[in-house]
Amino acid sequence: MNILKIFQKSKKESIEWLEFFYCLAEVENYLKVKYGKSNNILIINFIKLLEWCSSFLASQVNDYAKSLTDYVFWKSRQFYLESMRKFVAGKSNASEFVDQVLYSILSNKREGQSLEEDFQSQLTFELDSKSFKFSKIILNLILPLEAFDDEPEEGDENYFTEEILREGVKLALIDMEKYFKN
Repeated sequence: MNILKIFQKSKKESIEWLEFFYCLAEVENYLKVKYGKSNNILIINFIKLLEWCSSFLASQVNDYAKSLTDYVFWKSRQFYLESMRKFVAGKSNASEFVDQVLYSILSNKREGQSLEEDFQSQLTFELDSKSFKFSKIILNLILPLEAFDDEPEEGDENYFTEEILREGVKLALIDMEKYFKN
């Protein structure tokens, strides 16, 4: 992802590219379902052309779409920072931390996905270049949070203990705190 590429385009242009990408993807999916098993070479080649166009557009809108996810998580940055600091310091246990943070992460993730398709809302806010790749730190916590088990069954090795979770959060917190240094 290149942050300069995102901020070189006008906001309106980025929104238009994203909107066109979603429109093209819908057309492509519809034609694949309706005519995907056709033997007509024109139809097959047209669908291939749409696949190529979608792939090209995806590379053009990917950075902007990620910046929208960053925006959503950036709005909650103080919550994540305080929750992570509290957990790493031992002021909350793993179950409390997982209950609070996992719900928020999943909620922010859904909001980011919804925002990608809400082109009118995208016009009403400004992306902050400071938030570049912020969501990646938080989203990387999903697997450890979901794998935490405070009462593992005997012989179950596919879980994270509180100590392992705390160490992972401590590493993520180091990366996160870089965003709070001015």
